[in-house]
Amino acid sequence: MLKQKSKIIALLLTLLLVISTISFATDTPVVTSETGNVVSTVPGDNARVEGNETSTNNTAETPEVHNGDLYVFDNNIEMDKLVDGNVFLFGNNINVTGKVNGSLYAFGKNVTFSKEAYIVQTIYVMADEVTLNGMATDLYAFARKLDMSFDSFMYRDLRVVADTFNFNGGVGRNAFVEANNFNFVTNEEAPALVYGDLTYSSSKELSLTTSHVQGTINYKQEIIEGKSITSIILEKVIDVCNTLLYAFVVFLLCLWLAPKFLSKTSSYIALASTTKSFGIGLLSVIVASVVGIALLFTVVGVPLGFAVIALLVLLLSIATAVTSISITYKLKEKFGFAKNYLTYLTLACVVIVIWALGLIPYAGTVISFVIKMIGLGIIVCYLFTRNSSKKEIQETPKTEKQEKSSKKDTKKKEN
Repeated sequence: MLKQKSKIIALLLTLLLVISTISFATDTPVVTSETGNVVSTVPGDNARVEGNETSTNNTAETPEVHNGDLYVFDNNIEMDKLVDGNVFLFGNNINVTGKVNGSLYAFGKNVTFSKEAYIVQTIYVMADEVTLNGMATDLYAFARKLDMSFDSFMYRDLRVVADTFNFNGGVGRNAFVEANNFNFVTNEEAPALVYGDLTYSSSKELSLTTSHVQGTINYKQEIIEGKSITSIILEKVIDVCNTLLYAFVVFLLCLWLAPKFLSKTSSYIALASTTKSFGIGLLSVIVASVVGIALLFTVVGVPLGFAVIALLVLLLSIATAVTSISITYKLKEKFGFAKNYLTYLTLACVVIVIWALGLIPYAGTVISFVIKMIGLGIIVCYLFTRNSSKKEIQETPKTEKQEKSSKKDTKKKEN
């Protein structure tokens, strides 16, 4: 029961990370567009708030202002703008030094928030390693390792699922933590502090007093089939994150290398076309496997055999992403949306739904296999129709010349 619950929580929070674009009003500080200064109205951790204000006000250069939501897809991302809207960051290494008058969604490998970073609403972050030094209203974090320094402060709630969580920051209200290794800094020089309640599960219970947690402390240790809830959720979250990243990489490569393929993908998503694609994909696997293995038993054809098998593995690896892209373009064609960010969000939703279907016991394996075969069939169909269309284009000028010459001959005869 708990295992199924963990899957549902991971899926819902992932969907929230990807598709949420709604901005809610809060009673927390706001960032002014003119100066970028932070005005605090929350009592409590004045040392942390005032310290961050000082570093912000002493900034020599005014950051660039971006009105509206900001979407960034890149390997290395430097978010140093003042954004009057929400921010969506997808990359490998992400560094946030700017300010956001909304929520920030970060998905990457290494995500860092500097002292100057300030998020008016909520931070949603999924990453391998997260280093948090800035401030926000709420935090939802999934990570292998999360370091929250003394300079960080969450005005309301903190919710963290991590393998290792080093907490030295402040929380204005309640903290909810699930971590195998939960290190709550309790030294006198720079102690971590939770003004509300702390609910946590970890491999060991911590010795905390009211000077560190002003509310109640709830500790629970839950182990399921040799794995903690944290490790189960992290495993699924990392899996869906990898799936999303891979699908976006394939999509961006198609935009760059094969834009015509994207324009035709929606035509492959129909009852007859999908069945045909599945059959072609299954047949391609059988034929390529037989041919590749047969070539390996010959002396001359060994390199070619390896090439055939390698090509088959490559196409199978991107087949599920291709099916997701095809469904996305079919939905785009049906609902008629033209904005790029809607395409990205739709693709993310489709990828997550397909990933979630694969989690269904027994049936999930069959569904994943069918989707993969459909994607492979779409690729093969496009390659063959592309070659045939090229031949038709090459033959068309010849027939036109023949028609023109025949017309000239008839005119000469008439004269």
